[in-house]
This record gives sequence, structure tokens and C-alpha cells, in this order.
Amino acid sequence: MLVAALITLFLATVVLIWQGTLPLVPGFVLAATALAALLWRIVFFTQIRHSIRKETRARKAKWGGELLVITGLSSLIGMHCRLFITRQDVLILDDGASERAIHLDDIRRIGLFYGETVDRLNDVQLGELLKIEGNPHFSAVRAWLSRNPGARKNLMLAIIFQKPLNDLVYSEMAVFSDFTDTGNLKAFASRPEVAVKLVFIPHSRKNKRNKKTVQSLSQSSRLLKSKSEVKRRKGQI
Repeated sequence: MLVAALITLFLATVVLIWQGTLPLVPGFVLAATALAALLWRIVFFTQIRHSIRKETRARKAKWGGELLVITGLSSLIGMHCRLFITRQDVLILDDGASERAIHLDDIRRIGLFYGETVDRLNDVQLGELLKIEGNPHFSAVRAWLSRNPGARKNLMLAIIFQKPLNDLVYSEMAVFSDFTDTGNLKAFASRPEVAVKLVFIPHSRKNKRNKKTVQSLSQSSRLLKSKSEVKRRKGQI
């Protein structure tokens, strides 16, 4: 979201300077500031991704990523946390000060969806799509999304536990946001030990496109059937 805004600001400034609408010196300063901020952001998050890959190799883990804790882990809410899957199929949550280990056998379901899906669907619908008994509670997630609307376009990760692992720290579900695009969630979803527990809810736009495709195909099929039926009747006559 911020990257798109910076690119738009830079391009708009260049166009306004070229048109003569914006004075050269203020325009140059504004364009240079936008470009510098964009480059800094790219370099900063490139370094984070490199650091995650380096730590993943050092731990000899099968996967690593960094996500923002939204709800479910009371001592970590609002913090960026690094997650790793070890060779022993243990999910490690590292907040920089301490680590928590969750065995994959203690996880009932893993949900992967976009932030806008939480706003679009109610808890009952989300529970049905995630294929879990009972209704999960996403009210805290919706409240966070209302304060961070840009996160609606980012992927979110929900981990539903078999039971609360710790009454003081864990609830029955923890939700994370890939707010900074450092979660490496596509690689996470492709892990075989994760895929057996994973449910992915696609973006609503993709659902709409798929529905339109199915409808157009069914209409074409009906049209072909009607044409063949007409030809068959003419042949009988």
C-alpha cells in the first residue's frame, strides 16, 4: 500500500514538473524524497528477508517467515514474530526475547486468507470455510483491520489449536498478518506437513472470476446443446 502510494507520488510529481504546473525546485525535492523513501523501504525489507533466510538455514529449519501477531498470543499481540518449522515438525515462535514451541500435532487447522475476507464474511461463514467445529471469533481481527485498512489486501494466517495450550498465554486460535510481505506464506502453504491441515480461502475477486467463467462455460454448453438439438430435429424432418 505504501509502496504504491510512493510510486504514485513520484510519478505524479514528475508529470507535474514536466507540465510546468509544479515549480522545478519543490518538485525535485518532492520527487527525490518519494524515491528515497521507496528505495529505503525496498532495501529495508530485502534485508529482513535475507535475515530470515539466514536464520532459517542456521536453525536448519524447513521454513521461516516473519508475521505480525494480531490475536491469540496475549504477550505478543502487536509484535512482529518470526516463525520457523523445524525438522521435528515443531512450529517455533520467536519474538526476539523468547521462543515458544508448538508441535504441529497440537494444531487442528491452519487457515490462510486475505484480510478483506474477514470483513466480508461473518464468523459462522468463516468457520464453515475453515472446516472447523464451532464458530471462531474474529471480532478482534476486524477491529485491527478497521485501524489498519491497508492490511485487507495482505494474507492472514490463522492457527487453530486442538485445545488451549496455556490458559494464560494462548487462546484456541492465533491470527497473524503478513502486513509487511515478509511472511513467505506461499512457501509455508506448500509444505506437506502444513498442507494436510491447511484451508486456503481465495480472494473474493478470484471467486467472482471463477463464477463468471463457470457461468459462461455453462451458457456455452447449453447453447451448443440447443444447436445440436435443432440440427437433429431438422435431420429427422
